[in-house]
Amino acid sequence: MSHQKVVLLDGRGVGDDDLSPVLETLMDELRSSGATVQTFPLKDIKMGSCIGCFSCWIKTPGLCVEPDAGRDIVQAIVQSDVTILFTPVTFGGYSSEIKKIQDRWIPLVLPDFCIHHGEVHHLPRYSHYPRLVGIGIQRQPNDMEANLFNVLVGRNALNFHAPTYAAEVILSTDRSDRVRQQLQKVLIRKDPFPVKKVVKSLMPMAESTTMTVPVMATPGRALLIVGSPRVKSSSSSGILGGYVLEQLKQRGWETESLTLRGHLLKGVGQAKFLTTVDQADLILFAFPLYIDSLPFLMMRSLEVMAKHLSAHSQESPKRLFAIANNGFPEAHHNALALAICQQFALDTNMVWLGGLAVGAGTVVCQNPPVEGLRQAGRPPMKHGIQALDIVSASLAEGQSVPPKAAKLMAKTPIPLMLFSLWRWLFVTMAKWGWRRGAAINQVGAKDLLAQPYGTV
Repeated sequence: MSHQKVVLLDGRGVGDDDLSPVLETLMDELRSSGATVQTFPLKDIKMGSCIGCFSCWIKTPGLCVEPDAGRDIVQAIVQSDVTILFTPVTFGGYSSEIKKIQDRWIPLVLPDFCIHHGEVHHLPRYSHYPRLVGIGIQRQPNDMEANLFNVLVGRNALNFHAPTYAAEVILSTDRSDRVRQQLQKVLIRKDPFPVKKVVKSLMPMAESTTMTVPVMATPGRALLIVGSPRVKSSSSSGILGGYVLEQLKQRGWETESLTLRGHLLKGVGQAKFLTTVDQADLILFAFPLYIDSLPFLMMRSLEVMAKHLSAHSQESPKRLFAIANNGFPEAHHNALALAICQQFALDTNMVWLGGLAVGAGTVVCQNPPVEGLRQAGRPPMKHGIQALDIVSASLAEGQSVPPKAAKLMAKTPIPLMLFSLWRWLFVTMAKWGWRRGAAINQVGAKDLLAQPYGTV
């Protein structure tokens, strides 16, 4: 790594000081290799989180509208030779500190799509991207979470057109010589990119859990947690989750819905949030896919809930169901995020009832209110509603959601249309849509291709 520019994103949070020896060993290896290292201790850096406005694509192309430290970090990343993610492994994913800055990577790619490794991904904005290295730290070994972490780093590398990548999970309690050997290897190793088959194999099914679903008295109390950062308009996540919540309400359940905001995860707001969680028998997550995983506030909420639930015993296990929607035509992009939700359930002794993966979420849920989904004139058409109805009926009985629902929701939205044709139509219409949105902001088609951080 001699003479290479390395950006190191330090994703340790409060209480992660025990991971410092591994970080110090990593820094020692990087310096001895002759690399120039720029480190960002993320928990100490004040910056805003992504709000899902897409202005970085159609208003200020290539730049987040928030002129804070996030811009400086993103610039350093795209101008580096190697970017390293250093983080505690969190339910198989990254810490919320890493997610906060990673969600700000969106302007590094273009809004337009391409077929990359047989899947739809965003086109690159720049001709050069850094090699990506993920170093996850565990306090106790967990092979399932380690595998999720390794695949997640690979998916990030694929989506951001990294030339190579490598990922390694290290035990914080391992001998220093073993830790050093692992770090030396991961810094030079090239791992194979995890493509469609690998990702689809991670899709968690309810019946894959080793826990027997205990009988519960129904109806109970259901809490919908919407993880979309959008605040000025309705979100696909809110529409999908709200539909299921309304069905539960009609079956006699007490229901409550909240959309995550920063104030809910600190101080007085956090206390109220956790009280609401404690009162729920069934928790529904509904969120958009952000950089192959859960959005920052969603990930932060998992950390907050896990800490609370581990310190407060529950009279009976809570049930968890999740709906993830993405902006690609393929539903399987959501598999990793749903697997992270399942790991969260296992780590907090919840009963995992399954997950629903929705492709092309924005198209499927264009026109609220929820009842508008029942109109037969546009996607998601009959099978999408049928999937949500199956989910609602199963959850109302306190039961796992059958695989049939996931298969229905993953179908091509337009009846009798081949997926290849639907994918072409999706990519074509998306390109038109982004240009229309840019024109409203008086941004021309060529301006969408701007490279504000230079032709690196």
